[in-house]
Amino acid sequence: MTPPLRIGVIGLGAIGQSLLRAFTANPEVQVTAVCDVNAALAETTARPLAASAWTDHRQMLGAADLDLVYLAVPPRHHHAIALEVIRAGRHLLCEKPLALTLGEAQDMQRAAQAAGIVHALNLPLHGDPGIETFRRLVAGGSLGVLRRAELTLVFPQWPRGWQQNPWIGGREQGGPIREVGPHLLHVILTTLGPVARVWAHTEYPAGDAVACETAAIGTLELAGGAQVVVSCLTNVPRPEQVSLTVYGSEGTAGLVNWAVPVAAVGQAPLEAVPVEGPPGPAGARLVQALVSRVRGGPGDLVDFSMGVRIQAVLEAWEQSSQRGIWVDVEQA
Repeated sequence: MTPPLRIGVIGLGAIGQSLLRAFTANPEVQVTAVCDVNAALAETTARPLAASAWTDHRQMLGAADLDLVYLAVPPRHHHAIALEVIRAGRHLLCEKPLALTLGEAQDMQRAAQAAGIVHALNLPLHGDPGIETFRRLVAGGSLGVLRRAELTLVFPQWPRGWQQNPWIGGREQGGPIREVGPHLLHVILTTLGPVARVWAHTEYPAGDAVACETAAIGTLELAGGAQVVVSCLTNVPRPEQVSLTVYGSEGTAGLVNWAVPVAAVGQAPLEAVPVEGPPGPAGARLVQALVSRVRGGPGDLVDFSMGVRIQAVLEAWEQSSQRGIWVDVEQA
């Protein structure tokens, strides 16, 4: 029998715990080591898994027999820890955004490619049947010429109730554009094409130099000239809304509630579109693809090159907001 893939998890917060369940549900995987700066959390997580518990990731990398490491720590730590994982020769799954800066993301991509390891970014919308149906609607020609797209992010509370931690509401690492944006930027980049330049305006709480944005508006200009208008608003008495709408000369296609495809021809109202493709949890898809790729087989993963492309858009957004001008997006 083929031995199970041995996994180490660094970072046991809400996101790390969520994917940990997907790892443990796969019979081809064994979580053999977990690490968190909270020793009690590491111990309680490790015990039912019969895994070793660590508070120092360097010690874990040096002592535990691992095939792949899942890095689920806050973004400011991705670069340093990822490079140590790569130097240790372990395959690597990293949380999004890939890093804190574009330079760090590029370092990680170059190191992973040079080491010849499997490297992937955790973007749960990747491979979602609803997203794939939306892509086919946009690519099928029924929309006509692309006129404009609109991305809307509305959150009644930020950080969200399940996402309370010391950094997610901070300006350096958190905020809805940096935290939620990568999911939809991935959809935009893979459906509509490269973003050439960005204009953005961001609002922050008055008198608070460290809190993340409460609102933002901006425009992503695609390489073909069409524009994606972005509107983000938090802490308003409205239900959460994450939607993407693409307007063509002949029809409209969109995503509502993150991944539900809708479409209309002409002036007809938008209606839900039957989803094509087998359903299934995003974590299960990701874990199975990782198992296959590590074993030398096929597997549909978002690698670090896409992480760099997303980071380039985020960095241009931040620079534009600071400078009040259009900023070109660095292309790979």
